[in-house]
Amino acid sequence: MTAQTHAPELPPPYQLVQLAGVDGTNMEARRRVEGGAPDKTVIWASSQSMGRGRRGRSWSSPVGNLYFSILIRPKYPAAEVMQLGFIMANAIANAVEGVLAKTTSIQVKWPNDVMVNGKKISGILLESESSGDNTVQWAIIGVGVNIESQPSKTEGDFVATSIASEGGDASIGEMLSATIRHFDAGIDEWREHGFAPVRKAWLERAYGIGKKINVRLPNETIPGTFKALDKNGALVMVVDSKQEDRIITAGDVFFSSTADKVD
Repeated sequence: MTAQTHAPELPPPYQLVQLAGVDGTNMEARRRVEGGAPDKTVIWASSQSMGRGRRGRSWSSPVGNLYFSILIRPKYPAAEVMQLGFIMANAIANAVEGVLAKTTSIQVKWPNDVMVNGKKISGILLESESSGDNTVQWAIIGVGVNIESQPSKTEGDFVATSIASEGGDASIGEMLSATIRHFDAGIDEWREHGFAPVRKAWLERAYGIGKKINVRLPNETIPGTFKALDKNGALVMVVDSKQEDRIITAGDVFFSSTADKVD
């Protein structure tokens, strides 16, 4: 089932904006920010003409998959806003787990991917704006989940997959509802207990700890080993050339034999 004929049920106070098509749900969410849209506004579109991933990459967005963005007005320090991406990754993983066989391997890849059986099924794009006191005024969490189809090309290191390709059966609306429910529970836990339980849940599904990686930054590529996730959500790697730890707060991570691949 793929038709969006029935709006999903979202927990209050989430407000759903349902669109047939849009340039990008994150772009539409930014326009709604400027119009004063409230906290937990959800933009959901059947397709995107200019869907984006991280670092401006295009995100294939045909009808049949899930594309949405959530506007959050967290009033949190800017240093903590990246943690929203981990909350969402956990939520997507839980939602996907609910529609696939129990033996399916579902993992999360730093900083923003969800994988099924070693293939990419979902990506997250987090954008935010801070005020002069370094408090986040708003954050937008964009999500794409492959349900009916997936791109034929690889997504970064990994071949892409979809719920249908992995033997699952779920409507777009059902997946949106489930993801929002899990995300809302994660947000509540984060606000009450901090990042520690979010980090613990993420690490239980983490892909690649202990594996060789290349981290691609704007001006350099660093080879090393994925060592850990620090208490704030940054990647900790052991740099090959120095055999010392380096903290990475933003970058692209490539694993093993695909580490030098250009996507």
